[in-house]
Amino acid sequence: MSPRRLLRGVWPNLPALLCASVAVCVAATVPVLVAPGVNPVAGALYALLVAPAATALADTVTRIGGTGRATVRGFAARLVRLWPFAVRQALVPAVAAVLLLAALRVWTATGSMLLLPSVALTGAATVLAVPAAMAALILGAARPALRGRRLWVTALHLVARRPVRFAAALCLVLLGVWAAASWSASLLLLLPAPAAIVAVAAVWTTAAELPTPHH
Repeated sequence: MSPRRLLRGVWPNLPALLCASVAVCVAATVPVLVAPGVNPVAGALYALLVAPAATALADTVTRIGGTGRATVRGFAARLVRLWPFAVRQALVPAVAAVLLLAALRVWTATGSMLLLPSVALTGAATVLAVPAAMAALILGAARPALRGRRLWVTALHLVARRPVRFAAALCLVLLGVWAAASWSASLLLLLPAPAAIVAVAAVWTTAAELPTPHH
């Protein structure tokens, strides 16, 4: 994937990116309406609905970086094809977050110092799982042969190698949500595509820096 081709291809492929962004936003409204707040049901809904749409968007961005072209029909096809894969990968950070919430609630209710290691462990797992899942979704969508343990080891390696790049995508999401809450919710429609571009660029520029094995 060429970052230069990706940047040049954003404007010509704006309709596909906009439609994909709308799909992500529509999917994200379901957890907000059904289970508002931070809770296990919301986590499951995000994994079931938002992760597939976001993965299809990211794969569309990867295609733009590779070929310079993407279509709305192509996004729809990716959404259907990648749905099961995206749900499976997204369940990893979702489960970690649910365990963290459970540990926090029990610790808040009891105040027991014995629960602090559990809170710390689940918190660390969540912090690692979120950017690693982002990398795993992008990698796995573009590389169908990369699955299971090898996919996650590769994703964790990329995140550990350039953590700031992956944090940038997450910070962009948080900044966009804050801006939408402060000014206008319509700004959320503009958020998914730029966040996907930053995340995809983080994955493939970091992957390009890996040493090539010599035979």
